Amino acid sequence: MSRAGRGRRPRGGAGPRPRPRGAWLLLLALVALTAAPAGALFPGAGDEDDGRPEGYAPLPEFRPYPERDRLALAGVTLIRVARSDRTQALVAREASGWEHVVLEGHRLAFYSLGRQAIRRVPGRHVLVQEWSGGAHCCFDFHVLWVDGVRVYREGTIRAGDCELQVADLNRDGDLALISCDARFAYAFGLAFAESPLVPLVYSFRDTGYVADNRRFSELFRVRIREEQRRLAEAERQGDAGAARGAVLSLLLHRLYAGWVTEGWCEFEKAYRWADGIAVRQEVLARLRRRPDPDDGRLPFADVSYALEKAARCP
Repeated sequence: MSRAGRGRRPRGGAGPRPRPRGAWLLLLALVALTAAPAGALFPGAGDEDDGRPEGYAPLPEFRPYPERDRLALAGVTLIRVARSDRTQALVAREASGWEHVVLEGHRLAFYSLGRQAIRRVPGRHVLVQEWSGGAHCCFDFHVLWVDGVRVYREGTIRAGDCELQVADLNRDGDLALISCDARFAYAFGLAFAESPLVPLVYSFRDTGYVADNRRFSELFRVRIREEQRRLAEAERQGDAGAARGAVLSLLLHRLYAGWVTEGWCEFEKAYRWADGIAVRQEVLARLRRRPDPDDGRLPFADVSYALEKAARCP
């Protein structure tokens, strides 16, 4: 898997619109879902091939459609409207001509065509991407549930520098929304292209979408094995900078999967650089940051479980 860098710019729309950082998400098309073998010290540990590969792919409908201003559904037509103050609105118009605003923002674009429901309810879901206008940040994704003439806002995924992909990870008919946590962009003195942007997997709970990483451990096992291969290659080539970045990424992937003891124990064994204490402090400080509507990189997600106290290392 190639390291993700600055996002590509899709064609169409009013001016260039960058795609959020997402090369790492291409792994979803090739991911092998495997379980940890018996006897592994930690839940993410073990051989990278246990002979039971299974694959899934992100659904191709979910991507930007910047050239579209209208989306006709069974009960309403959603229309993107430009305003004089350079903001935009999404208007729902019924067949009778009555219309109302369902969303306001900047640089809106349809991110799906309403062909299916994300969860098992009547009607359809439509995703709308909002871009702040930065070089590669920041992106919000609004989830709309359209049932007849009614349009409900079910939540917003703050993706920062990342794109959003949708897949049935657990094969239960409910689709997961997969993005990342961009709070570690430029952390640890790393350039943006080397920053560890760890996956956040959202599922619907009660009244909205919440980060639900611990339900999707297979995704993190695959990502951890990929980072382990990257670390091994960096060590083989004597690239200390790339090796340091891989060790940091491994720590964060384990923490975000909920494997706190494994994360810190493996970090203590692998991190050989002199700033280990400062790195630990920076990790904890960034994890403690609360969601902030004015910070486009800080997701609306609870990752407090990653701050749990680690047990004694084996």
